[in-house]
Amino acid sequence: MRIVELIFRFETHSKNAKEVAKKDVSDYFVYNTLAMKCFQAVNTLIEIGEWIVTEKKLGYPSTYREIFELLHKHKIIDEEAFKNMN
Repeated sequence: MRIVELIFRFETHSKNAKEVAKKDVSDYFVYNTLAMKCFQAVNTLIEIGEWIVTEKKLGYPSTYREIFELLHKHKIIDEEAFKNMN
């Protein structure tokens, strides 16, 4: 069930970031809130990627970038998603 929790967490952070982005991002607190929501969403994507790499025994990445390279190499994510992750 860990993967379900991670996906739910990513969707929540992503949704919250989109809501905050509608506000005045020139405001210091709004800007920092948006930055934190984006940071949390990206970190959750990394955790999801790590989980998939581990479960499918795709390799031993030494960087976050390598996680997404392995996912792309094994056709788990497409070219567009891979570019967005980088």
